[in-house]
Amino acid sequence: MKIKIQIPNNNIPEKKYIIDVLFSEFLGIEYSLEIKEVKNYIIKFQDKTIEINDDFFGKYPKELSYLKKENIPEKIIFAKNKLTPEKNTPVLYGNSNIVIGGKSISCRIDIFASSFFMLTRWEEYVISEKDNHGRTPDELQLSVKHNFNERPIVNEYAEMLRQMFAYLGFEIENKHTYKAKITHDIDFFARYGKFPKFIKAIGGDIFVRKSLKKAINTLRLYFKIKSGKVKDPYDTFDFLMNLSEKAGLKSHFYFIPAILGEEDAQYTISDKKVAKTILKIKNKGHIVGIHGAYRSYKNKDLFCKELQRFPKEIKIEEGRQHFLRFKNPETWQMLEDCKIKKDSTIGFINNVGFRAGTCSEYSVFNVITREKLKLKEQPLIVMEQALIKKYPDKNDFFDKIIAMKDTVKKYKGIFVVLWHNNNFNIPEWEKYKKIYEKIIAEIN
Repeated sequence: MKIKIQIPNNNIPEKKYIIDVLFSEFLGIEYSLEIKEVKNYIIKFQDKTIEINDDFFGKYPKELSYLKKENIPEKIIFAKNKLTPEKNTPVLYGNSNIVIGGKSISCRIDIFASSFFMLTRWEEYVISEKDNHGRTPDELQLSVKHNFNERPIVNEYAEMLRQMFAYLGFEIENKHTYKAKITHDIDFFARYGKFPKFIKAIGGDIFVRKSLKKAINTLRLYFKIKSGKVKDPYDTFDFLMNLSEKAGLKSHFYFIPAILGEEDAQYTISDKKVAKTILKIKNKGHIVGIHGAYRSYKNKDLFCKELQRFPKEIKIEEGRQHFLRFKNPETWQMLEDCKIKKDSTIGFINNVGFRAGTCSEYSVFNVITREKLKLKEQPLIVMEQALIKKYPDKNDFFDKIIAMKDTVKKYKGIFVVLWHNNNFNIPEWEKYKKIYEKIIAEIN
């Protein structure tokens, strides 16, 4: 089947990018592209036509003139139509009208600009307000403000396109397969790696948890660890790998390649115990990645230097930035330049869901150079620390993760979960250990 797509003669790199991501990466179909003096996007095959409204980019023909905060939608329409896979469709740009004829469909929802908005995160480029870690707060992002952050709307738009083709007689099979990806950011390698941390733990038992018994237990544990009789509470690597293996999964461990004394460094990447653990992970067939140190998210020289600190036997191809620090487009471009292939930084800080509007892997875009990069984003869907803020009850906590998994599975996406290695054998997380085991058993 030959598909021809005509696009209006403005914002060409942006339009080429989003059409290629939706058609090549999401739908998996070949097409040819023409730049024409047309008003809207025109998709033709055989004697059939699909017209998609160019509501957004057509208003800003000058290069990069769309990149303004006032161009973030203020209102969102949730429109019902027979093509959507859900009860309604969030309309970011355009309007809800869809006219279906015998051989043609006219869709007034600007699917392409709406998808471009979500995937490229240009919203975060134009929002100047940042938190104390330089991040765009969840509550300022459009999907959270309008309560569709738990919907992968770009996948929904792709399914709308699939339904349009099907209505006109062209069935496009979704050849993607659901995958669960379990990741662990190694912020802390050992709870009692340094004596001050032991003193802090004792103080927490006495003054925060108000338990002399726990303080005594901590004291006993500390000396057992130092004598080699038991593992440190944060040494959960064997537990995590064994659990993943039983479920037919691999664990992805992202280490901070810092050195004690550097900002926010809690361990030294070249420490013998750390290096031994990294090699053990590799030898067991699991994945080692980079958890870019605090200051590296917009510092190419530092990030590339950090990569060189890993054992020579380890090839680093994926990772996530510490504290989910992300600056658009610097972070993605830095990862590209340093030869990282896959990133999973794009996730919410205090919420769960689809910060990029998708659960699928996709090629990212530099909104300033206007170039599609080789780097693939696999967005983070659930982080345990964010989820526990919303659902402290362990049953609700579990149910929400499974609900999110079911959504990702529906769209044959990648369910990227983050659970820190240190959030198990400590008082505030002990009751969730069984929940984690249950999650891994059911996540496929």
